[in-house]
Amino acid sequence: MDQALVDVFEQARKVVADADRKIAEEEERRRESERESLLQQLGARLEDSFDFTSKEKLELQPRLDVQEGVGVVEFVVRSQRAIFLLLPVESNTWTLQVVDDGHKPQVLSVFQGGTKTEQASRRLAAARIVTAVGNWVQNVKGPQAVPNTKQSPRWNDRDESKPELTYGTMGKFLGY
Repeated sequence: MDQALVDVFEQARKVVADADRKIAEEEERRRESERESLLQQLGARLEDSFDFTSKEKLELQPRLDVQEGVGVVEFVVRSQRAIFLLLPVESNTWTLQVVDDGHKPQVLSVFQGGTKTEQASRRLAAARIVTAVGNWVQNVKGPQAVPNTKQSPRWNDRDESKPELTYGTMGKFLGY
């Protein structure tokens, strides 16, 4: 094959590769911009609907995320292998789901968020979420039995009786 023809093919491949890379980068920027916008809207809706205490926020570690194009609030309970998802449904309605390790998502409840201008209603709505999470965690864990830490004395640990030591002539140990 003629070298000039090979050079033309290579040049065309570079042009196509550069164009594809630029299109992919632009698409990624657009998706990231949409994601950021969605997260900002979700954050505003969350603040308008719920008033979590600082201790609740610390324990539940809320995090805004986008899953399958939908903004969700994730709550993580450190002691559990489960994530709780708070999803906006319509107007001021929210769905609380739990995704337990190795299980399908389970809907725990549907909540009405509080009113933006009424702090007490937002606080009550947040308390309902925390209560639902707490009920699930406590029901899954169940009553924890305290392990018996009392140990028996060491001399009772062995069932085997040791043979008595015997000595041979001249006081030598016979090795039983």
